[in-house]
Amino acid sequence: MPRVANPLTKVRNRLEACCFGQANFKNLPKDKDKPSDPDEHLNFYRSHVPIQREIVPRVDEALDLACERLGLDRTMVHGFIIKDPAVAAWCVSNIRGNAVVQISSGMVERFTTLEMAFVFGHELGHFLLPTRWLCNRLPNGTPASMEDAAVYRQIEISMDRFGLVACQDVKVAASACLKLESGLGAENVTDDVASFCQLARQGFVEDFTEYVAEAGMAHPSMFTRIQALQNFAESEEYLGLIGQKGGRPHAEVDAAVAGQLQETIERFVLRLMGQLLMETHHHFAAMQALVDGQCEVQRFVVGEMISADVDLVKSALSDISQVPEASRENYIKQRLAFFIRQAVVRCPNQMEIYLTKLLPNLEGTKLKAHVEGFSEDFRSALVKHRSGEAVISNA
Repeated sequence: MPRVANPLTKVRNRLEACCFGQANFKNLPKDKDKPSDPDEHLNFYRSHVPIQREIVPRVDEALDLACERLGLDRTMVHGFIIKDPAVAAWCVSNIRGNAVVQISSGMVERFTTLEMAFVFGHELGHFLLPTRWLCNRLPNGTPASMEDAAVYRQIEISMDRFGLVACQDVKVAASACLKLESGLGAENVTDDVASFCQLARQGFVEDFTEYVAEAGMAHPSMFTRIQALQNFAESEEYLGLIGQKGGRPHAEVDAAVAGQLQETIERFVLRLMGQLLMETHHHFAAMQALVDGQCEVQRFVVGEMISADVDLVKSALSDISQVPEASRENYIKQRLAFFIRQAVVRCPNQMEIYLTKLLPNLEGTKLKAHVEGFSEDFRSALVKHRSGEAVISNA
């Protein structure tokens, strides 16, 4: 049989400029959009109100508008109202070949038609650029690590861009974001997003340890999302998509958005990751002083990634030396186990790269066997973590 063209290829080619960072169409595997069961979504009709012009005309108008502007065939998009007073919307991403979007009754009551078009555009973006192929998730759907969460935040920036193409008005998109953040309707919240962004910035402080819990969040701060939308609205690609000319170069816009992300949670996440790699690195260097009788600092220069600080090596060695000799081996095992537990939830990819580059440097040392054991335990723990098992390392 002749190969059937993917109906989304043309849409993705047209909307490629909406992709930001690692969240791009090039990272999607081939042939994953073909419908496995075109009727798989029909059970939703038994429990929810479908979005049809005869039943909910204003919502249907918003969904039609989003589909038209994104270039999606409306017949492959199925929408439903969820009875929920909260302000929320979803894309059911595990139904191949059909886009199934849901919007809460609370959102319908608070959002204008164009604001709903923005939301539908955002959710349809999850159909066009499915997150399950772009980074690792735990069984409960949350990002598997801080690294994965950083990719998710890039995905959300991309989804907002799809939403902007759907509503074609950055003020509408920003107003929708403010309503999403507050849960309020127009009678109780203004569209003064500039004041909101200025005040929201105060929440970010220099103590990066405050952000350990937030570092795993899949969404950027709302004021960052609004700023990213305002930047994209000025890009030549977006203006071209809505039939206008001019605009800033795409690379310049993406650089500005990346800088804004770095000013908030991303900078602190990088410091959390870097801190762990440095602690692990200097612990290994201190271990060499114990098992090999000396610390050869030159072995701990790992490309451009990381090097050894003599004072930090001495500090790590002092910590180990202060432990009674009878308990020292157990102390070292506990420290290594701690590094493994932290690495799988913070920076598994960076840790893998680091270990791959470090091990050749340790050729001919007794330390190499210890680091190889650590590496094996780390990979085993990572597999367990991503499958949803609790990580208890015996490194």
